[in-house]
Amino acid sequence: MFLCNTSAVAEWIKAMAFEVMRLSNREGHVVYTENHGAFSCYVQGNLSAHKVVCITYHDIGLNHSSFVEFLNTKDMLPIKSRMCFLHINAPGQQDHCEKLADNYHYPTMQQLADVVPYILKEVGITENHDLIGIGEGAGANILLRFAFSNPRVLGLILLECTSSAAGFKEWGQEKVASWNLTHRGMNPTAEKYLLWHHLGTHTTNKLDYVKTYRTNLYERMNAHNLALFIDKFTNRNNITVNLKDIKCPVLLATGKKSPHFKDVEQLYEHLTCTKNILAPDGVHGDIKEEAPSKLAESIILFLQGIHLRK
Repeated sequence: MFLCNTSAVAEWIKAMAFEVMRLSNREGHVVYTENHGAFSCYVQGNLSAHKVVCITYHDIGLNHSSFVEFLNTKDMLPIKSRMCFLHINAPGQQDHCEKLADNYHYPTMQQLADVVPYILKEVGITENHDLIGIGEGAGANILLRFAFSNPRVLGLILLECTSSAAGFKEWGQEKVASWNLTHRGMNPTAEKYLLWHHLGTHTTNKLDYVKTYRTNLYERMNAHNLALFIDKFTNRNNITVNLKDIKCPVLLATGKKSPHFKDVEQLYEHLTCTKNILAPDGVHGDIKEEAPSKLAESIILFLQGIHLRK
């Protein structure tokens, strides 16, 4: 159970954090949890005007802004008009975040999933709201776990998602990236891994995107905090056996040339619920960036099959 720290110091910290977020972004929230510290998140849309809330959760090396950019494309306008969005940042992953304390114990994938109901409550999302989840990579794994025990989730849209533990090759690559981030800050070795994780071998054909992403890594992401998040994703446990507990429809999205294609394909095979998979031939990694129109079309069709309240 996650309760706000009631001590005077914690309340003061929470109040100051909310004020900073209010001044910088009117939709910003900082939810302080006693066990896992502060979670930065953003509400996009009017909670009182919509009965359906879509929760987004980002991948390693990204934060909520990647979903905001995708939602602001013209193809996503029909969806934005139907629901409100809650964008959750994993601890320490928001832009220009200060280094997390040296004694901070970063939450596991399961703990990150377990805290989601508390975040919903704190930002004003009630039992009267139905939920949709859109997650990518590590964030997709978190929302998959969240949906196991939350019948309010009407549907899941999971990009580059895996339910298995990291294989030896992935574990090794992520460990090297995490070590480099911890001891050297953002550096070419970690950058190369993150670019491969998101774009596979397609980096030479997406030069503008790669340039922007590199700038974000060096200027906006805290390398120490990112290393902690990567480490927990690397050490995730296998949850494939729990997939039978997913009752809501699931849309999986990847690319035929994505480095995560086989993981997504295996997840699809183990799901017993209503499921669909989108895997365009020309996509190497980030389907939001490489095929936004196809992804938006698939999401719209997927949601049309779910009874959504206005």
